Amino acid sequence: MENVTVFNTLSAPYAIIFHIAMFFVLNEYRYPRKKAALLTALFNMPILVLTIIIYLLLGSEKGGQLAILFYIIPQMAVSLFLSRYRDGRAFSTYFFVSGINIFIIQISNLIDHYTSSDDHIVMFLVRFIAYPVALFILWRSLSGPYRRAMNVVHAGWSLFAYISAMHTLILLAVFNFPTTLSKRPYDIPVLVMVFGVMLLTNAYYIQTLLGQHDYYVEREMNHYLEQQMEIMQQKVKLSAESEKNISIYRHDLRHILTTLGGMLSEGSYDEAKDFIEKHTVAVEQDMYTKWCTDPVLNAMFSAYFAEAEKQGIQIDADIDIPDLSDDDATAFSLVLANAIENAIHAVSKLPAEDRLIRVRAVRSPQMMFSVSNPYEGSITLNDEGIPTSGDTGHGIGISSMLSYCEKHNAVCDFKINDGWFAVRIVKG
Repeated sequence: MENVTVFNTLSAPYAIIFHIAMFFVLNEYRYPRKKAALLTALFNMPILVLTIIIYLLLGSEKGGQLAILFYIIPQMAVSLFLSRYRDGRAFSTYFFVSGINIFIIQISNLIDHYTSSDDHIVMFLVRFIAYPVALFILWRSLSGPYRRAMNVVHAGWSLFAYISAMHTLILLAVFNFPTTLSKRPYDIPVLVMVFGVMLLTNAYYIQTLLGQHDYYVEREMNHYLEQQMEIMQQKVKLSAESEKNISIYRHDLRHILTTLGGMLSEGSYDEAKDFIEKHTVAVEQDMYTKWCTDPVLNAMFSAYFAEAEKQGIQIDADIDIPDLSDDDATAFSLVLANAIENAIHAVSKLPAEDRLIRVRAVRSPQMMFSVSNPYEGSITLNDEGIPTSGDTGHGIGISSMLSYCEKHNAVCDFKINDGWFAVRIVKG
């Protein structure tokens, strides 16, 4: 049996901890992130202890060959149990990070072997540097868009899971069977080719996956753009009709005032009062509410608030937004429509007396827009402060808002407090 040292004993649990961490930053969980982190640590602790015992008893070579039995399968079961999605999304993510983990483990073993390091310190140092670098790259460059893709993209994950699983099994086979690769230096070119294929395939698939995510978001934005066009057409029509009726009333105003003056001169005050109320109601019926001066945003507010009122939802709105350019107004109206539509969807499930949406917008010191509403059910925020919900279409709406903020130097903030959900968008 190989020489067991402090460094190769520490290297195994160190690798496992970072494998779990890499999966954690990419995966979506059925629990809030803090609770998911605690359960992940709790359930994986026995697996970690067992791994240390196996490596102490059998050594890293034999332990690596048996890892699929005492580590990979149990750890995969834990990951699936905690995952929000227990389909190709969880499997593909697990095998993707497993391939990275196995490669780092076996490369560090190979480097350690050829440096004649009997105490295995080279192995430990390679892992000590490689794992944090890999984790940082995944967290910084891939975690956010990858997890958003999990929420809105539902097709293609099974293929990714199959590809990633094949890569993982091929790497295990190349490195460990029939003996470790350090005893088969003639197979190192095979490793290089396998790793090259794995790198290119995963890079292409992830690029395709994120492109599909962008397509879903873009399609959703186009959907809202079409809605806005229809809303604008309706509002222009209503506005034209209202202006026409007001012109008629303006033309008839001389006759109305003459009639009213006659009533007052004759002392017919009650009749004059009824006459005024009759014409006031008629004028008000032809007026439409003006929420802000920007025509595109005003059309959006009018349409969605009218839809809310049809569903018995009270609107408490205080809006002060300046006129925007056509492009800015169109883009901003889409993200505001998303927020208001989500609020309408949530509030419509409540009893009639609880149906209320609050809308606030200010232009100074920065343009800020917020929508808040009570809700029922469960909404949680992940570690990035982004809400997760099982509602159909919810992930697409949130992704659309986040996409707008990324492109337009804005910040999107979500809050949950005392049964109320609020989203605030601050535009720089």
